[in-house]
Amino acid sequence: MKVKIKNKHTINVISSLSVFILKAILSTCKLVYINKKYIDEYLLGEKKVVITTWHRCAILLLLKYGPIHPAVLFSSSRDGELLATFAQKTGVIPVRGSSTRGGRQGAERLVAFLGEGGRVVATVADGPQGPAFRAKPGLVRISQKSGVHLMPITWSANRVWIFQKAWDKTIIPKPFSTIVISAAKPYIIPKKADGEIFKRYVKNMEKKLNTLTKEVDYLVGHYDPNMEMILKEDGL
Repeated sequence: MKVKIKNKHTINVISSLSVFILKAILSTCKLVYINKKYIDEYLLGEKKVVITTWHRCAILLLLKYGPIHPAVLFSSSRDGELLATFAQKTGVIPVRGSSTRGGRQGAERLVAFLGEGGRVVATVADGPQGPAFRAKPGLVRISQKSGVHLMPITWSANRVWIFQKAWDKTIIPKPFSTIVISAAKPYIIPKKADGEIFKRYVKNMEKKLNTLTKEVDYLVGHYDPNMEMILKEDGL
């Protein structure tokens, strides 16, 4: 999703208005949880956790969980500026950096945040430019270096707006829709995992997220062409 807005005041106004409208929409929706115990224990509890999700899911999760003040990594691009400003309005602590621009520094800031008393960090596993539903190693590395549990989480809804021109087919729930949020059991990445073993952990995270996404899409009847392509490639 390319953003051509450069004026920071305009970005600020659009972000504030978007948060207000989307929170109003979210208040009309029915939320259904799968494995809510993991969300309650880690995301909303007292334990530290690294949250991983897909780019498609980011907007709703920022709205829903921004108030717990997680530190979230956003791209240093112009697109990332708009999303980071939006996220800050929800309560998120934005950290800038991506796989192509300042990613290592951004990841180090998230690890430091956890080490200095912060509790929740997150970013999208397939960002900032995809391909959709294919995981990059950054979040697994952050979890490994910090020694904090990694928890995959995703969602879908029976009625959504879809950004058809966006590479990730971003979705936003429509008013009065049913939203299904699903999480996988949090797990630790061994400190000694490296090389091919580390790559397997990255692939394992990707499969966990894709399995969750397949399930929630099926439950609400949502069709995502990107996901269908991945399912065929991976035989899921």
